[in-house]
Amino acid sequence: MFYPARMNSVIIGIHRRWLTDITSSLHEQGELEVLDLKRASVEDIPSSPPEVPKEDIEKIINLQFRADRVCEILQSYDLKPDTSLKSLLTPPDKVFVPARTEPLNDVIHLADDLLASAETALEVYENLKKNRELQQVTLDRISYLNRLSVLDVDVSYLATGLFTFSVAGWIKKESIDLFQAWQNETKNDEIYLTQEPDDQDVVVFCIGTPEMKGILEELSHKSWFHRIILPESYSGLPSEILMQEQDQLERYQVDEQELLESLASYAKQYLVPLRAIREELGIRRERLEITRNFGSSRDVVYLHGWVRVKDTDRLSSLLKKITDSEFFLHIRPAGPEDDVPVRYDNPKWLAPFELLTTTFSRPRYDEIDPTPFFAPAYLLFFGLMLGDAGYGVIIALVGWLVYRGPGKYDAPFRDMSYILLCSGIADIILGTIQGGWFGDMLPRFFHITPPFVLIEPLQSPILLFQVALIIGTIHINLGILLGLWQNIRAKMYRTAFQEQGIWFILQPSAAVLLIVFFGWMTFSPLTVNLALAGAVFGLAVLFIKKGPMGFFSLTGFLGDWLSYVRILALALATGGIAMTINILSEMIASVHPFMIIPAILFCIAGQIFNLAIQTLGSVIHALRLHYIEFFGKFYAGGGKEFVPFEENRLYTRNMREEVL
Repeated sequence: MFYPARMNSVIIGIHRRWLTDITSSLHEQGELEVLDLKRASVEDIPSSPPEVPKEDIEKIINLQFRADRVCEILQSYDLKPDTSLKSLLTPPDKVFVPARTEPLNDVIHLADDLLASAETALEVYENLKKNRELQQVTLDRISYLNRLSVLDVDVSYLATGLFTFSVAGWIKKESIDLFQAWQNETKNDEIYLTQEPDDQDVVVFCIGTPEMKGILEELSHKSWFHRIILPESYSGLPSEILMQEQDQLERYQVDEQELLESLASYAKQYLVPLRAIREELGIRRERLEITRNFGSSRDVVYLHGWVRVKDTDRLSSLLKKITDSEFFLHIRPAGPEDDVPVRYDNPKWLAPFELLTTTFSRPRYDEIDPTPFFAPAYLLFFGLMLGDAGYGVIIALVGWLVYRGPGKYDAPFRDMSYILLCSGIADIILGTIQGGWFGDMLPRFFHITPPFVLIEPLQSPILLFQVALIIGTIHINLGILLGLWQNIRAKMYRTAFQEQGIWFILQPSAAVLLIVFFGWMTFSPLTVNLALAGAVFGLAVLFIKKGPMGFFSLTGFLGDWLSYVRILALALATGGIAMTINILSEMIASVHPFMIIPAILFCIAGQIFNLAIQTLGSVIHALRLHYIEFFGKFYAGGGKEFVPFEENRLYTRNMREEVL
């Protein structure tokens, strides 16, 4: 619990005929991190990997690509899930597809057959794309015809003739000056122009001889001129052709609906099995590719990796069961010379807080895991900083709802919601002690005296100031003690004394001297002389060790200690802003009886704003007190994550009996 899980280095040897079964069983068990034997350079163990069936891997990659393509299309046409608040907070139970247990070739054939049937949806999808393109073309033509209808000219005039060349389009009214400037610049009597206003635009029709083609095409390229282009086969008035185009658009829309229904049917029929077979193919591919990390001789295959000490017996039992005792297992505890991966070893109730530790850095294998010390102190700091039981109720409720909702199947959501729930409970307890219920809402509006109040930040800030400094003293010295223990455990006794032990001489010595200096208490001359000697000795050791930089060690320690005053600052901010919101709400309500509703709305909005901003501040500053003030005394981090060879199933579940 206080250190990462203890690890064993293992070397496994099995007969080649058990390779597939062992690889599958280890994957299902998910407790062994497999190392690459070519890089590990284990003495007397061949590092040449067994032959990998490249053809099977290529088939799997091809099938995965095909499945991805179909799934990417069909997921857009899947029945949309219920997005109501109730469904988000209480999602339905997820239905899993049983994992495939057939040999790889059978799974490949099954996937190929499934895709051959599902890929017919691609043709439907292509037809849908063409349909929508035709709809867009038709809509453009309808727009053009609507504009041309103000001119009431035969559309066939737009076609290029033996003796004429025509251009039609529209211009924004604000750009009409540019068009007139173009006319004046052209000054050509062989071009006939007509223009009619159409709402905010002006529709223009220009016709001239074929020799004028260059000039008219130049007009169509102007940024302020929007040309109308219709098929040359069109003939008749715009209003007549418009009716035909609208009928065609309706037919396209009917076809589109049929195509959408067809794709929705494909999604309902194939999306779940495609996702399941895609996942199964990925798992089979992982099992094939991991063998590249193995070593082999003529008949024996070798594996090298890391496993937790507590899981070693399970690994041995698995090998014995699968190979009928035809294996060897060499076990060696991790040593200081090893680059050991790190896996946390905390109980379930504490495990979600590992997320916050990892956010800073994962501990090294030989380093204390700070999570057991981090979690309770974080909750204490958060509760004291926010210091409002009403806000704590809301935070705990949100955490509980998220835990039961999105956190049901999503591990990060589950961890964050658990931390949120614990933070809310801590705030309820510590907020009650501080008398905060949405600021002073209970006594101000309901004339209720909050129970169990021990310290009110706004009434007794000096008391909370003292409490914050006491907490800071304990927290910092806990970090120093942990650093001292780590150095002693590593037999670095001199470093332990110079880096940590010296502070247990300096702190009490400085405390006695300051108390005597300010006259707060009196001590015997012997005590004062011992304190003075301790201070001189401590400073001497500090400056001998660090030279002039020892001065910054002193100021840094003092700064770290005073940093805990932020507990008081945030508690005052939470209570002060909440009380201000309540006072303003009371003033608004006193203006007129009809202003009670606006006052209530203002109060709710203000409290929500204060809850959000103060919760964020409390989280940030509670983390900061750990990451900087606490971790700086003993913790470096930088550990390598333990990455076991395990299945990652989202859509399927292995229904077989649990692997030993």
